[in-house]
Amino acid sequence: MTKEISRVPGAQLAAPTTRIPWYKDLRRHWSLYLMALPAILAILVFGYGPLFGLSFAFLDYSPVRGISGSEWVGLKHFNTAFRNPFFLTALRNTVIIKGLQTIVGFPSAIILALLLNEVRLRWFKRVVQTATMLPYFISWIVVAAMFRNLLAPTDGVVNEVLQNVFGFEEPVIFLSDPIKFRWLMVFQDTWKFCGFFAMIYLAAIARIAPTLYEAAMVDGANRWQQTWHITLPGIRTTMVTLFVMLVGYLIIGSFEQVFAQYNVSVYSTSDILETLTYRLGLQQSRYGFAIAVGLFQSAIAAALVIFTNFLVKRLDQEGLF
Repeated sequence: MTKEISRVPGAQLAAPTTRIPWYKDLRRHWSLYLMALPAILAILVFGYGPLFGLSFAFLDYSPVRGISGSEWVGLKHFNTAFRNPFFLTALRNTVIIKGLQTIVGFPSAIILALLLNEVRLRWFKRVVQTATMLPYFISWIVVAAMFRNLLAPTDGVVNEVLQNVFGFEEPVIFLSDPIKFRWLMVFQDTWKFCGFFAMIYLAAIARIAPTLYEAAMVDGANRWQQTWHITLPGIRTTMVTLFVMLVGYLIIGSFEQVFAQYNVSVYSTSDILETLTYRLGLQQSRYGFAIAVGLFQSAIAAALVIFTNFLVKRLDQEGLF
């Protein structure tokens, strides 16, 4: 049979593939493995190393006694957390704040990307891109200091404008009002991350074939119709991917953002799971309680991502995995 195939002009048999043993591959590409070694060690130490600490969630851990000397308590810390009224309040605040940030921030980035895509003045587009991207690189501590000065009841720029321009008789207390503080967290998150996600959408828009827009123009489609029928479907995969990832963060709050700005007067609406575990778990040395809450958040976040991805794929869309 082999001889008959070889007689056919242009016919070739595929060479059998042989798997190279790992030690020979290591000897042949040792320089590449050496370059990847620091990254592998960093992942093992900082990514997988802390996973051993999850056992603290089931132990009455004490640094003096160590892991071997600590008593096994099973699900005691989880029961304590679920029965704690402060835990339920922090859980509700976390879901509300992250939910509002997703509802406001997710479409804001898409709208910003679509608007920037329609700008024809390159210099103006670059200025807006730079201005909206810069907040992403500012730490939450600096952001907290900026907003604390801007929103100060006395000598704050915002209150000065409200009183002198709009005629407000009394200064508005932003950082001590529970409702205003929650919406301030939403505004800051959108302001900080909107430009970053917009750049991702702009990169996806740049991959759309220009011939699609040219064909639409020949058919008489206006800019809105081109956006609705070409641009949005073209970035649908990117939108779905980012949305699935953001859903996983509905149970995980921004510790740095809230911790740098909240106070006792806004605990009712701003005390999230991260700040609760910081106070009860670290300041009071209740390590098992803190790790139990963190493990609970990670499990729920993973479940949310898997469930959302399942729903997306059931709707005939390309999921995250």
